[in-house]
Amino acid sequence: MTKKGLGDLGKLKFDFKRFIAGIAFGILIILSIFLLNSAGFFFICAVLISISSYELFLIQDLNKPDFFIIPALLSIVVAYSNIFLPASLFIPVFFASSFLLLLKNVLFFNSENGRSIYLDIFSIVYAGFFLSFIVKIFNLTEGRLLLLLLFVIIWASDIFAYYGGRHFGKHLLYPSLSPKKTVEGAICGFTGAIGAAIIFKILAGNNFEQANILIYIFIAGMAAIAGMFGDLAESLIKRIAGKKDSGRIIPGHGGILDRIDSLILSAPVFYYMVFYLTLTNNK
Repeated sequence: MTKKGLGDLGKLKFDFKRFIAGIAFGILIILSIFLLNSAGFFFICAVLISISSYELFLIQDLNKPDFFIIPALLSIVVAYSNIFLPASLFIPVFFASSFLLLLKNVLFFNSENGRSIYLDIFSIVYAGFFLSFIVKIFNLTEGRLLLLLLFVIIWASDIFAYYGGRHFGKHLLYPSLSPKKTVEGAICGFTGAIGAAIIFKILAGNNFEQANILIYIFIAGMAAIAGMFGDLAESLIKRIAGKKDSGRIIPGHGGILDRIDSLILSAPVFYYMVFYLTLTNNK
């Protein structure tokens, strides 16, 4: 077999491993959505937050327990307060958590852990606050279907962007952040997300009546765009640190952050659009 053939075979093996890992992750998410109650789903969210917080520090080579344990725990506290407490209580909890992290760095400051100061605050926003919106979506009316819809939008966007970029990509989208992402891939991802959302609504039928089709397409498109920015945001974090992946927990995909980077920003955007749309429909 020629070297070119061996190279193609290696690429196919990698793609197959990526495909299997993606399917397994997707099945786990779907089972969690439909089999767990709110408390159980929050536990899953807390696990994701903990791993995401750890990976933020791992990317910066700050992987000792004393760096990430307290920020991870406070990220879960912030997430819990955003989900289950009124806004009047969430704000004090958020500022108290930020103050505790700053106090930790002041009391135990040295040349090594001084690098973690910005990551402490960033982790409770990026991992804790943003990811908490997946549980807030879960708790909405028709929340299970809404959350599944969000994942369908994200998965379709990622898949169409990945393969669309590989086959049609010619113009780089943002080469200074991600040298492989292309304008053509982004267009394919956006189109695929809207198409998948429309198919989802048709298949759901009378079980899912959130909005008319135009508003529905708008929500799907905005969630897809937010997901792309989430992908670029994580690329920025890794580029600053000089890393390719956030971890190695998922074969073919890297770390948890590599798999949910689109979800982190799309979840709050999706939640607020659906939330205010629901309020409008109830008036």
